Amino acid sequence: MDALKNDTTCKKEEAKLLGRSLTQQLICILIVACIVASMPAACAEEEQMVINSGDWRDVYSSMMYANLRGMPASFITDAPHATALPNYLDKNQDILLVEAKTSPFFANYEGTLTTAGFAVSDTYKSPGGMGANLHFIEELPDITNFIVLDDSYGYNAISVAPYAVKSRSWVLFADHDNIDEVSGFLGGRTVNNLLIYGRVDRQVNDSLSTYNPEIVDYGDRFDNNIAITKKYQDIAEVSQIVFTNGEFIEDEIMSGREPVLFIGTNVIPEQTVDYLNKSGIGTGVVIGNDLTDAASMITARTGMHIFIKFGQGRGGGGGGAFSLVETLDEFPLPKYDLVMSVVSVDYNQGTGGLEVVYQNDANIDIFSKSAVSIFVDGAQVATVGDEEAIVTIEGTTSGVSYDCPELAAQPSLESANITAEVYTVFGESERSLNRLLQQTLGVGIITFVDKSSIDATEVLYTKKTERLSVTITNTGDVPCYVRPGVLLRISGREQSYNVVDDPIYLPAGGSESPSCRIDMTDADIADNRIVPVHVSYGDREEMLGKGLDKDLSMEIATMFNTKQLLANPAILAGLAAVILVAAVILLRRRKRQ
Repeated sequence: MDALKNDTTCKKEEAKLLGRSLTQQLICILIVACIVASMPAACAEEEQMVINSGDWRDVYSSMMYANLRGMPASFITDAPHATALPNYLDKNQDILLVEAKTSPFFANYEGTLTTAGFAVSDTYKSPGGMGANLHFIEELPDITNFIVLDDSYGYNAISVAPYAVKSRSWVLFADHDNIDEVSGFLGGRTVNNLLIYGRVDRQVNDSLSTYNPEIVDYGDRFDNNIAITKKYQDIAEVSQIVFTNGEFIEDEIMSGREPVLFIGTNVIPEQTVDYLNKSGIGTGVVIGNDLTDAASMITARTGMHIFIKFGQGRGGGGGGAFSLVETLDEFPLPKYDLVMSVVSVDYNQGTGGLEVVYQNDANIDIFSKSAVSIFVDGAQVATVGDEEAIVTIEGTTSGVSYDCPELAAQPSLESANITAEVYTVFGESERSLNRLLQQTLGVGIITFVDKSSIDATEVLYTKKTERLSVTITNTGDVPCYVRPGVLLRISGREQSYNVVDDPIYLPAGGSESPSCRIDMTDADIADNRIVPVHVSYGDREEMLGKGLDKDLSMEIATMFNTKQLLANPAILAGLAAVILVAAVILLRRRKRQ
């Protein structure tokens, strides 16, 4: 708990720093704005690329192609931007136009450019992001290094972009739907190095195993990002780094001039701070206004010189004088919106616990770690919180009970004004707690003793249906709610699985075998002879305050499990009916004989 309090104090000090050094930040902003506005236009090619597509993969692959060729590229962000862009393009260079067949921002953009006096040397009509990704690498036959990732995670593409340009590697998008096409392409190319980045489908790993790929996947976006940044440092000297949140494409991010490091909007992950303090990198450029608070935190915790790039200088179409600084062109990537809140805080006199109920309004699970300060009539009397990150399942509420003996010692709680200040860092994984929730609530007084009791008796995997089930029995005298989960080793990596999302109701003495679909190979099955099972349970659906941890042998069924069949009353009734009908038919035959 001391470590939690120290960590909480550190986080709060970071928050206080957000309001400091405003003058220094403004100076840095102005310096960067002047630098950007005074940069001369330069390119190594006689062409420039313009991208008119609402598909981020079209934009990404086109920008990657342009940077590997050393040609300038501009992408359209909306229809008004499309009408303004010709004012900033160089008329001395022909245009290679990339346009989505189905999702362009502006129709007949080639005609717009031609009318504005530009020469369009070629137009590529992209059938979709996957198609464009393979099309452009076909135009670069000298590329022999490849990075493979799943396009479901746009931030992974941003993370590897600088290293890909610097190492002259092509980023390939691959999943279970197109891996055969990707494999066919690689089969016709010289492949010197192949790196698989982040989580990919099993079929991708299996298909590309013949190339003996390097795999960068630590199960966390920040750890993976640090790993690829270190690889950048292995091939180039780095004195400056770019900071972003991985949620948009921007020219400097894609340029390959500096590696990109992820930060949160208002929390800097500890592993990122540790890396920066050991990296020897002295200067950082934060891309965009939304991360200015994080910039202050970086300076406070690392001593780095931080510049904020919030705008860009625009040319006049012929490489002449620049106009005023304008906002950055940013193309948004698909992302998960993490939204959580605290629903209620109650002190349970029956258990002496402070019960905090969290709500996850996102469509993915959220991991969080909280520090809760308790005030009685304005005076702080206690601080409680999590030693380790907890998980709240997507779209659900989940309660946590913290021991709080300090409240029990307070007189006249029923008439006192009790409040709780909740300070929560949260994110998409245990090590990606990069967002902050601060909330103050009144504390209610309740009296409730949880009398529930359960047991987990069986783990069964049915190969035919690819389903894993866990049998839970209510061994107590009162109804309860249960939510089981398992820890499995899949493809050599440990992964946690929620068997159900919402808690299951179990009457007293009742038993259920909820299941979830998990694709397991024979090798996976061999790695999971013993399965660690964790069951959260309790009398109240929103407060599963108890937990059962048990290691169970995993039974294998080709289709059905006999014990479960015989335990099902409906199936037993059906079997009895079949036996009765068969007996009647047999007796009639004998009578006829």
